[in-house]
Amino acid sequence: MAEYNLLIACPRNRERAAQSEVQYFVGDLLGDERLRVHRTRVTGLLASKTSLDPFEVVRRLREIAEENPYQFRFAIKFIPLERCVPTEIDSIKAAVEELGNKIAEMETFRITVRTRHTELRGGDIINEVAPLINREVNLDNPDRTVWIEVVGEWTGVSVLVPEKDILSIMTMRDDQY
Repeated sequence: MAEYNLLIACPRNRERAAQSEVQYFVGDLLGDERLRVHRTRVTGLLASKTSLDPFEVVRRLREIAEENPYQFRFAIKFIPLERCVPTEIDSIKAAVEELGNKIAEMETFRITVRTRHTELRGGDIINEVAPLINREVNLDNPDRTVWIEVVGEWTGVSVLVPEKDILSIMTMRDDQY
């Protein structure tokens, strides 16, 4: 199974252009000589393996985008993945259990699940993993989000602060008006 640590969204049928853009920004500008970018089975979705810290990649790409978000024409959303596991409930649960300690005792959390090309349902995944995190749930304004991206036979899992750790170019463009 492939091991990815960065998920990239792009417009449908623009995957090749987005791959080139990711190669330029992460490979050339940020200096990741071992960067690999692959198409997924999902139209408009790329998966990448960077040798850099994916959270740092997103932070540095945000700095570039803050100068001019229109530099990013095709790669329009970047999500760091901390674990990449087979799409099986037990594997997903193990990843969530391992990452759950990133949520401090006094912090609140929510779970966000995106499913594509799978028979697993988001609600079923939430019902399985939520009891593993012994913290208060806050669906409206959580301190942390357990982010689960199911992409066919593999699933990416992260514990993050979406406003800080996910880069959405379209949101940045909207904020400029």
